[in-house]
Amino acid sequence: MRRHALFLSVFFFFSFSVVLLSSCNNRQQPIKLGMSINLSGRGGEAGEHIRDGALLAVEKVNSSGGINGRPLELLVRDDKNTDQGIRAADESLIDEGVVAIIGHSYSSSTVKALPYVSAHNTLLITAYTATTRLSGQDDLFFRTSVDCALYGRKVAALLRKSNVHSVAFLMDMTNPDFVVDFAGQVKKHFSGSSIEVQFESREQADWTRIVQDLLQPQPDAVVLLTEASMTGVALQKLNDAGFRGRRIATTWAQTPGLMRYAGDSAEGLSIVTFINPDNTRPDYLAFARDIEETFHKKANARSTRSYEMIMILADALKRCPTLSSDELKKALPAKEYDTLMGRVRFDRYGDVVRPVYEVVVREKRFRNNGEI
Repeated sequence: MRRHALFLSVFFFFSFSVVLLSSCNNRQQPIKLGMSINLSGRGGEAGEHIRDGALLAVEKVNSSGGINGRPLELLVRDDKNTDQGIRAADESLIDEGVVAIIGHSYSSSTVKALPYVSAHNTLLITAYTATTRLSGQDDLFFRTSVDCALYGRKVAALLRKSNVHSVAFLMDMTNPDFVVDFAGQVKKHFSGSSIEVQFESREQADWTRIVQDLLQPQPDAVVLLTEASMTGVALQKLNDAGFRGRRIATTWAQTPGLMRYAGDSAEGLSIVTFINPDNTRPDYLAFARDIEETFHKKANARSTRSYEMIMILADALKRCPTLSSDELKKALPAKEYDTLMGRVRFDRYGDVVRPVYEVVVREKRFRNNGEI
C-alpha cells in the first residue's frame, strides 16, 4: 500500500511539473502579428515608414512585459502592391499562425485581401484604408483611419469656406477604391461643378494632356487624389501652367517625400487629414525621439499611425481570455484608447470617427491649420 501511495505521489508530482512547464513554455511563446504592406512597388518608401513605426511599438510592448508575459513578434511581408503579391503575403502570414494581419497600404489592396483573410478566420486591421466599401459591416475588419464619407464632408466644407464653385479631381487609378470613392463622397456635399481626370501612375503619364484636361474648365480648385511622388509632379506641372487656385491633397500624400518631389510648388498646399503634424503630446514626442534614434528618420504620418495601431492591438490582446479573432473582435471596441495621436474608439463595425484637420504646407513643412 505504501509503495502504491508513493507511486501515486511521484506520478502526480511529475504530472504537475509537466503541466507547469508546459504552461510556462506557453507563456513564453511569442504572439505573432502579421504585417502585409507595399515595400517595393510604387510608394514603397511609405511602407518602410509603416514597418519602422510598427517595429518600434513591438519593442515598446515587449520591454514593458509583452502580452501578459508573452512577447509580441512582428512578421513583415511585402505585398508588392500586386494581386499576386497580396495573396502570397497574406497566405504566408496565415500559415505562420498570426493572430491578426496589419494591412494593406492601399484601399484597393485591402478590399482584395479581406475575403481571403476573413475566410481563414483572421482579423485584418489597417490605418491606411478609407474606402466606404468596407464601412458599416459586421466582419473581421477594423481600421484606425477615417473613411471617405467623413473625408468627403470635410473637403466639401473646406471648399465652401474657400468660396470654391468648381473643382477638378486628379485621380490615380492605381488605387480606384480610394480615389473614386473619395471624389464621389465630396460631390455628395459639394453643389458646384466638377470634372474628373483619371490616369494610371504605373504607366507613362502624359502630363501635358493631364494638365490641359484639369485646367480646361478653369476650376477654382484642384483636388489631388495621388500619392506623394505623383502629387509632387502634379504640383510642379500646375505651377508651370500658371494655376493659382486652391490645391488640396489627402493623407495619401502626407509624407516627407512630398517636399522632395514638389519642391517650392508645394507651398500653400492644403491636405485634409486626421494626422496632426503639430502634435505636442508627451507620448508622441517620446515616440518621435525614439524613431529618430532607432531608424535615423523623422516621425511622420505613416510611422505614427502604425505605432498607434500596434499599441491598440496590444491593449486589446491583453484583455482577450483566449487568443482568437472572435475574442479580439470583442476586445477592440470594448474601450476607448488614449493614444499618441489622441483618443480613439471603434464603433461596433470596427470603424472610427476622429477629428479631421486642414494641414497646410508652409516653408516645406506640414502645419496644422485647424480642425475642419
